[in-house]
Amino acid sequence: MVVTEATACTLVTGGTGVVGQAVVRRLLATGRRVCLTYGANSTVAERLVAEAPGLVAVRADLRSLNIAQLLDKVADRAGPVEALVHAAALVDHTPVASLDAEHFAEVLTVNVTAAFALARELAKRGTLRDVVLLSSIAASIADLGSVAYTTSKGATDALTRALALHLAPVRVNAVAPGIIRSHRTDGDPLFSGPAARIPDAALVAPGAVADVVSYLLDGAPDALSGQVLGVDGGASLRRL
Repeated sequence: MVVTEATACTLVTGGTGVVGQAVVRRLLATGRRVCLTYGANSTVAERLVAEAPGLVAVRADLRSLNIAQLLDKVADRAGPVEALVHAAALVDHTPVASLDAEHFAEVLTVNVTAAFALARELAKRGTLRDVVLLSSIAASIADLGSVAYTTSKGATDALTRALALHLAPVRVNAVAPGIIRSHRTDGDPLFSGPAARIPDAALVAPGAVADVVSYLLDGAPDALSGQVLGVDGGASLRRL
């Protein structure tokens, strides 16, 4: 299939999350056709579509891994997918004593397995050019999430490198944010201490992550693949 700018779209999973929304808005601003997936947050999806009439929103339960069916729906409504941004994630803080195997597997399914399945299926369809996965500094700083979340982000980094090798010439990269500024972190003493010790004394704005995602899709050289780019204000440079 020949994919042109007029027909191709960028698929953003988890497009109603804090980072996902920023990515969707940033890519729309560059002129990209965008399709987002969302889980239960239909209100945010409807608002985003109302703000941007060209935006397509598709409900998806990535835990089910019905990937071919999902991508058929995306293609019918938004066109073939030339770029995938996997921003969907279960952000989990379950203590290890309460974290059973089923929940551990669920976190990895959404955060890692779905990313693999989406990239693999899109590569088979022959339209894919770029993949950007959302990782986290939790991949190397183990106290920023549960065992399941930390494991999933470490696996995301490894998946980025492996997919870049096996899906070439498709470019595959990842963005690893620090603690994201949001309604969850503003005013929360749990995050005020770490923020004060980050070199630029600030949590990461979602827009900063979106800017790097946009760069990877539209500004980065072809030689940039298999890389994990930290966007953390320097947080990973020192112990928080």
